[in-house]
Amino acid sequence: MKKVLNLFLVFMLFLGANCVQADPAAQNIQFIYINGSNSNDERAKEAYVKGFHTMHKQMQNIFEDDEFIYQNVLDNGKYTINTNEEILFWGFKSNQELNVIKNNLDEAKKTSPIVAQTIRSILAHCMHDAIWVQRETNMQKIINQLHRYVMASHEKGEKVILFGHSAGSFVTYEYMIHKLKVVNLDRYTGKKDNKYTCIDAFVKSGLGYKLATDELALNQNEKQFAKAYNDIDKYTETACVPDNTILGAVNFGSPLSLFYSSQISHTNGNNAAYQYSFLKYIQENDIFLLNVNFADDPVGFPVSRNISKADIEMEFNTNLSDNGKGFIYTYQKARSGGMFATAHFAYWKHAKRFAKAVRDAYKKGYSNFYALYE
Repeated sequence: MKKVLNLFLVFMLFLGANCVQADPAAQNIQFIYINGSNSNDERAKEAYVKGFHTMHKQMQNIFEDDEFIYQNVLDNGKYTINTNEEILFWGFKSNQELNVIKNNLDEAKKTSPIVAQTIRSILAHCMHDAIWVQRETNMQKIINQLHRYVMASHEKGEKVILFGHSAGSFVTYEYMIHKLKVVNLDRYTGKKDNKYTCIDAFVKSGLGYKLATDELALNQNEKQFAKAYNDIDKYTETACVPDNTILGAVNFGSPLSLFYSSQISHTNGNNAAYQYSFLKYIQENDIFLLNVNFADDPVGFPVSRNISKADIEMEFNTNLSDNGKGFIYTYQKARSGGMFATAHFAYWKHAKRFAKAVRDAYKKGYSNFYALYE
């Protein structure tokens, strides 16, 4: 009888252990890596896949080993990072247009001096994708593809952290601009329903339009607007990223401050209300937004000053949550360890060095934003 009882206890312990392990699917974090410019062929794709895989191992180690990140991002072990990374590769989408440019350059060889032709070729290959991806119609294709990745993770109960290299940093930024639920419809309707949606749901539902100035304008057809307002929850569910899904984004090798050079400003922005709502959402929903560039990367553009919580409150004459842990920060102190000419593609070659830079950026950024100086 005693032997039977012991076997029963062992079985129950085994069953209990397996139940505990099977439950925490909702506690995983998926890292999604997004490629940058000049990546229009299979060779480039293979390089990105191999590089991001190497980077992910180092990034996982840093996130799990650093006490401060473990406490604030992984919530003291509540979240664990998936061993397998996800890679969104969009380089092939711009290939057709780049081939047209290459043909034009070949034609110009007949009459152009060698120096001029060389400069044209460099500019075409380095800048084409960065400009191509910013066209709204092209960006939407990539954003929608990324959204499918994010929602697949969400449906498995996972959180997501985005990593965007070079022009891929435009994708992470625009994804959050379009998909986070920061549009307060009360401001546009005069109602007091406290109903929030994202830009993509606002546009797709027919509530209104996004103007070239980035401002949102209402649909002036009353019947269409009324129907869209009644249907907005449905569009919000499909077009927006659910709250508490995106934990953060790390942009690297990023010229983000060159292409998005407007400062945080209540007076200078075309859409100050949205700008404030976006920053408020980032802060109160504990989302970190880091731009981490090697100091010798010629494509990584710095900022003259990192903003703080106090700066936002002063600029917009308001108060942000005292409980929020989100922040934005640009860090550009670590060097690649190689030649400056290769620094832009050195982030995975020197993955451990870069992972440490991300660690430092998170800790310094948090301290800067909340004025927690040592």
